[in-house]
Amino acid sequence: MLLPKKSVYISSEVSLFDTLVSVGEERSLVTLSYELHFFLVSCLVEHLYDIALPHQVVSLALLSATERYGARGSVLLKRAGDGALLIAGLYPERALRLRVSSSYFRFMGESAYTSLSAKQHVIGNSGQGELYNTVASNLVLLIRVLGGSRARPTSQWAAYQRFRAGIA
Repeated sequence: MLLPKKSVYISSEVSLFDTLVSVGEERSLVTLSYELHFFLVSCLVEHLYDIALPHQVVSLALLSATERYGARGSVLLKRAGDGALLIAGLYPERALRLRVSSSYFRFMGESAYTSLSAKQHVIGNSGQGELYNTVASNLVLLIRVLGGSRARPTSQWAAYQRFRAGIA
């Protein structure tokens, strides 16, 4: 994309995830805008060491985030949205294990980012509000790019499981 591969000003994590997102775009035949590409890279870097993220209950995180006010509520809404995005894109088999539809995490992410957008508009931060509104409306593309960045299935059974999860 537009980020250099090696620079004093760009961390190795950003460069690594920039490459990952670019590979996902290429494999999924989706070209993200610079804004969405950068958002996805920064989301991946932000949650790099968050080992609890794949195990979070997104609906409870979203519910508790909507009950909070101020900056803490905004942080919790972003975390719930990011969790739904990353789980839907990187761990979609989790929907099968939880016995929910494959679109469950997408709907949760859209709700979180839309609520965050509204909250940002109310406090007068319309630039951030527009960003989160754009993320919410393009969440399907972001999930598709993350899914495209995953390794290809190595067996017929793995391919079947991915088909069954709706991520073929």
